[in-house]
Amino acid sequence: MAIKGFSEPKRIPRIGKIYLGIKRSNGNKEYPSAVDYFVVRADGGNTSETAAHAFHETHGPEPPELTIAFPSNDPEDFMPQYLASYRGGGGRSELWCKGNGETARRMDGQGGYVDIDCLYQDCPMFQQKKCKPLTRLLFLLPDVAGIGIWELDTTSYYSAQNLGSSVHLYRQMMGGRISMIPMTLRVVPQSVNPEGTMKTVYVLDLQLENVKWRDVIHRLPRLELTESAKIVEPSDDMPDDLYVEDSLVTDKDIQHTPTPSRPQRSTSPQPEPSTTMNEDRDDIYGTVAETEVKPNRRGEEVARLKLATHDGEIVEAMTIDPDLVSSIKSIGGGQVVCIQTIPSQQWSNRLQLVKLEFDPAM
Repeated sequence: MAIKGFSEPKRIPRIGKIYLGIKRSNGNKEYPSAVDYFVVRADGGNTSETAAHAFHETHGPEPPELTIAFPSNDPEDFMPQYLASYRGGGGRSELWCKGNGETARRMDGQGGYVDIDCLYQDCPMFQQKKCKPLTRLLFLLPDVAGIGIWELDTTSYYSAQNLGSSVHLYRQMMGGRISMIPMTLRVVPQSVNPEGTMKTVYVLDLQLENVKWRDVIHRLPRLELTESAKIVEPSDDMPDDLYVEDSLVTDKDIQHTPTPSRPQRSTSPQPEPSTTMNEDRDDIYGTVAETEVKPNRRGEEVARLKLATHDGEIVEAMTIDPDLVSSIKSIGGGQVVCIQTIPSQQWSNRLQLVKLEFDPAM
């Protein structure tokens, strides 16, 4: 008998990670370099000595192709794609922001994540090439000893397009079925012309080979995962064969780069009594962590806004200005805003909110 909410479906374990490049050094820094074969190395974390040995025993040290099979019929399960930026330095990294072009989850500086709008190509981090479209491919290796999922990451636009097109075509051919069907995954050269200069890059290519229409109709294997089985969750670790140190988000970036937002409406009321406007105030960008509106003893509505800035600080400001109070009422948690504050003479040890800007579409 299963316990509701406790006996959840078990997941297939991840047993290994496959890379598309190797680390090289120019004397000062290490940097990833693409190769024309798949790379597997034992690292004690993503891939064990046993898994690496089993892979090389079957495919050799530098295989240009692999026989794979997907454990699910849903591409969202075995080929998740998202925008990712990693924070770190000195050989350590962690996922800082993960988005889909509309919404994102970003570190709040307090050990958790908050939901924000994702501006994609308008985001400063994307423009600095510190945020990249990441495709994670999760699959089985039928010929390799060991039961579990292997993971492969790519930030290549051409690889993502090749994989997406092939998966779509094969699912259409087989009426939505793609799981447990052997396919060939290759690293192949492709000529591209991204900035007006022709060059050759290595990309992923997925092929369903040696299959006739009769096979599609009558002879494809019927082995499928049961509904209670789930594949492994894709990891959040950084693909170190795809990123260089300079493409990581640093504390300096977070401190000096405004939150990716496009303010369209501004509410700039006069300050409350006994305060003086200071034109030299700095804008504070951050993500709304908490809001509260309640009446004071005189029956006035008092609004409190708690903001998680992207340098890891928490800013709390209050106001009784009716326009600002109304604006705060319309703000949802996780929304990106820009505020200005001054020391409050009305509330001791608090800041007074004097300006609020936000995007009504957020």
